[in-house]
Amino acid sequence: MDEVKISVVVPIYNGEAYVDRAMECLLSQTLQEIEVVAVNDGSSDGSLEKLKQWEAKDERVTLIDKKNEGVSVARNTAMAEAKGKYITFLDVDDYVEKNAYELLVKHLEKEDAEASLCSFFSESETEKEEVLLPWKTGTVLTEKEIWEQLIPWMIKVYPEDGVSSNIFGSVWRLCVKRDAWLASGVTFDPVLKIAEDFDFCIRLYNKLQRIVIVTDPLYHYIRWDNTTLAVYRKNQFQEGISNQIRLKQFLLEEGKYEALKKRFVGSYIDVCIGSLVNFVRPGAPAKKQVLKELREVVDQIGEDGIYDEMSLVPLTRNQKLVLSLIKKKQVRLILLLTKVRQARKG
Repeated sequence: MDEVKISVVVPIYNGEAYVDRAMECLLSQTLQEIEVVAVNDGSSDGSLEKLKQWEAKDERVTLIDKKNEGVSVARNTAMAEAKGKYITFLDVDDYVEKNAYELLVKHLEKEDAEASLCSFFSESETEKEEVLLPWKTGTVLTEKEIWEQLIPWMIKVYPEDGVSSNIFGSVWRLCVKRDAWLASGVTFDPVLKIAEDFDFCIRLYNKLQRIVIVTDPLYHYIRWDNTTLAVYRKNQFQEGISNQIRLKQFLLEEGKYEALKKRFVGSYIDVCIGSLVNFVRPGAPAKKQVLKELREVVDQIGEDGIYDEMSLVPLTRNQKLVLSLIKKKQVRLILLLTKVRQARKG
């Protein structure tokens, strides 16, 4: 293989239906000096056989076959093997524009940056929308902007920011210099079961000095109705709260918590209220078990001391009601209210 310009990390777990599209879009990129590091993470379907076929067909494909240990270990394994000057990521059920990596690398090199970030398409079977970064192409975020704009807007945005929504902390929109990543010492934490890429990104960005923006939507993020987010997931609420405590500890360690406290509290409240729906999703256990899990969560929230800081955040009437019930540990009313709200949403 000739000199590798960019390595694309692709973790695969039972992704047989998507392997061919992913490989075709990667190997037909306008930037041809590409390496695809595909990790078969213990798939039980035909993913491995398809990947073997692609490895035999194109020398730019490097296949790693391993037991199932989760997406974080799969990505860490691939990054350790990557040979490219730059590293980027693709989820096997998504795809990218044909010139995606050419543009990400072009702007990264033009601005002498350590990483580049792009906008993306968010699409389902019936919808497709552009999710654009709030900067112009070629904008360079230095350490000052990273901590005053990028990281704060990843945590929580407010109307006065002039930003429509939180910035996704997804690694698939990221292209990073391999040397800069190695110097950062940041890896994916296998302990995290959700939002592991948000955790990776926020810690990596903290170590970088120059990040360049590519406003063009280059990545196609596919929303599937049958994902784990559409059905009950055991301990999802607890994992969400644990991630928030981890984020708070990170901000404290970096001396940024006081400056970002309002954003953190707002994010914590969003997780508290947003995660309640998990208890009424298809596949949820019997009501007795749901109430037991909900009590554990409510107790945890009380121990976190978040109630003392809620005055920092503008709350809607619904948020005030839910938080009041959480504070009073009215788990049956919380569950009933959540069921009613979901029924109204259809």
